[in-house]
Amino acid sequence: MAVLAADPYYPTIIPILLLLVFTVVISGWLVVAVAKGGASGPADTAVAYEHAWDRLDFSTLWSLSGPNLRDGRTRDQFVRDKLAAYHGEGRGLSALVRSVRPEQVDVNGPVARVLARLELHTGESVVDEMLLERIGPAWHVTAYHISSGDPRGRIERAN
Repeated sequence: MAVLAADPYYPTIIPILLLLVFTVVISGWLVVAVAKGGASGPADTAVAYEHAWDRLDFSTLWSLSGPNLRDGRTRDQFVRDKLAAYHGEGRGLSALVRSVRPEQVDVNGPVARVLARLELHTGESVVDEMLLERIGPAWHVTAYHISSGDPRGRIERAN
């Protein structure tokens, strides 16, 4: 009578268990990585907001803005209104920022205040203030105060 363990066509239990453990570990790691990867902090959102303003990327600004900064406008309406407001002035108000870094971040539960330091290509440095709120899994800018030295403040109050 033949012994099944000696038969080369029947694997032992050890490779099956190793494969099962490997699959469970990789699945767990993937779940954790996806959960952490989707959540950015208020500082990340503030930096992204400043970069979007520097590119005059109004679609991204709409996405990063809270409902009160959107003034009830759809993305298309918001973009259209911003393009109209910055028509003719946009070239002189974009690509001004060399770098953005959060200078101070204060988080109190679902709200945060971020001071962002903008280093301009001219060598000047300005600090803008943002208030953010966690809405669902993401942080959104709910108020934005442009520094008096920020050249973008010449057109309209940013919102």
